[in-house]
Amino acid sequence: MSRVLILRLGTLVSLPISLRFLLVAPALLIFLAISAYAALNIGATATSLQDALSALFLPLDSLERPARAIAQFRMPRLGVAILAGAMMAASGYLLQVVSRNGLADPGILGLSDGAALTVMAAGFFFGLMPGGALSLLALGGALLTALVVLGLGRHLLAGGGIILIGLSINIVLGSLIEMILVSGSAMNFAQLMNWSRGTLAAVDATDLGLLGLWFALLFPLALLTSRLLQPMLLGDEPAQALGVRARLVYVFYVLLAAAFAAPVVAVCGPVAFVGLMSCYIARRLIGDRPTEVLITGMLAGGLILLWADTIGRSLFQPVIISAGVMVSVVGVLSFILAASLGRLQSPNWRD
Repeated sequence: MSRVLILRLGTLVSLPISLRFLLVAPALLIFLAISAYAALNIGATATSLQDALSALFLPLDSLERPARAIAQFRMPRLGVAILAGAMMAASGYLLQVVSRNGLADPGILGLSDGAALTVMAAGFFFGLMPGGALSLLALGGALLTALVVLGLGRHLLAGGGIILIGLSINIVLGSLIEMILVSGSAMNFAQLMNWSRGTLAAVDATDLGLLGLWFALLFPLALLTSRLLQPMLLGDEPAQALGVRARLVYVFYVLLAAAFAAPVVAVCGPVAFVGLMSCYIARRLIGDRPTEVLITGMLAGGLILLWADTIGRSLFQPVIISAGVMVSVVGVLSFILAASLGRLQSPNWRD
């Protein structure tokens, strides 16, 4: 059992923090910083530490070509990868808690495809739209999907029955997406197909600012309400016995998970497996303390998507493989390996 330390802030605040989390979280932060620096310097244009520092602190007009490439292309792409991975991880973990199923993620419950369908339908009928509008459309699609899943599965919220409803909705939404793909022109088909696989190739500073705004709004909300995660893991009746309005909290967390996933889908397309992989890694590293798993999973999610994008754009040059495809391949191989070694176990949650 992990040793727990008590962090006291005066006489009113007492926070239990596991020693494993105190060791793992800073290590992941350091690895994330090292990975970010490596990603800035990997690409067709050779760069140096001086170029990276110049891109961070000097005006764009004064930069030389390598530093300009970092500021205009690599830095926004790096930031989007980290934020998008962290937000998908948060979405996945919230869904895993409320369903008490360690295999839940935004894709399985249809939230990713709901957001993707609204974005693709808008692009098909109205053409190119600004990023802010796409984000709102994606949020609307994800929230509407969440409401439909909750409505159809209102009698199946316990025991993970909501997963079955989500999978059914996901199949329907996937079919509608394929209909949109094959109904457009060749150019629209190529653009929508590329986006639907999850890519960071076209992101810019505007997209980074958009994700940063959503992250700044949602992450504090998730942290402030994280004390409700542990009672929700126990089940509806134990949670209610502890004074938690389980059904209301259930709906809140599903909607919060949709809000985390929607802007990511709008900017990057549906990125599969990040929420699933990152939370699995977090639980293996630090155990099952919910708030700590949430934070650790978000760090792991940022690392996963950052390295998936970096490897995909650099390993097979001049061919670029989208981050979504890289994450899916690595995710499938990882889970097959874990299952073959007997390590793919469900978390110690009650059904």
